[in-house]
Amino acid sequence: MQLGQLAERDGWWCWLCGGEIDPTLPPNTSASGTVDHLVPRSRGGGNEAANLRLAHRRCNVRRGSHLPELRWPDGWPLLMTVHVWTALARLAPRPGAAEVVAMAPLADLADEAAAWVVERAEAFVPGGWEAWTAPDPAGPVAVWLRRPASSAPGSAGRPRLDV
Repeated sequence: MQLGQLAERDGWWCWLCGGEIDPTLPPNTSASGTVDHLVPRSRGGGNEAANLRLAHRRCNVRRGSHLPELRWPDGWPLLMTVHVWTALARLAPRPGAAEVVAMAPLADLADEAAAWVVERAEAFVPGGWEAWTAPDPAGPVAVWLRRPASSAPGSAGRPRLDV
């Protein structure tokens, strides 16, 4: 996919910083647009349209071959969370499979976490993600995530926890 096609699809904005990209800039400036791989090629990502995003050259270079950050919001008092990339990597190739990605002390927080994780999953690994909550008899509320069984198998690359 060419830069112009990508910009037509997504608009002239950087998916990493959210800033506008000026299409009239020379191609080798730090603020010019580049084609970025959501899951870097070095991590198993391909050149399919779903894996390509528009980014400023400086943002693309700064990120390098790291996977995008998918950290749970700091202000949420979740009792348990999984690393989102790891969950996406396990679930993307297995439509219909589901797993608990978080445990929340309250139903309202669990609902908010479910909406958050679906939004992030769809943004990074499109595929019709679904999340739901289920209270545990012991008290906490589980947040489940899956892709529908009717989805085609996908890939989230090979996540690596960079600590």
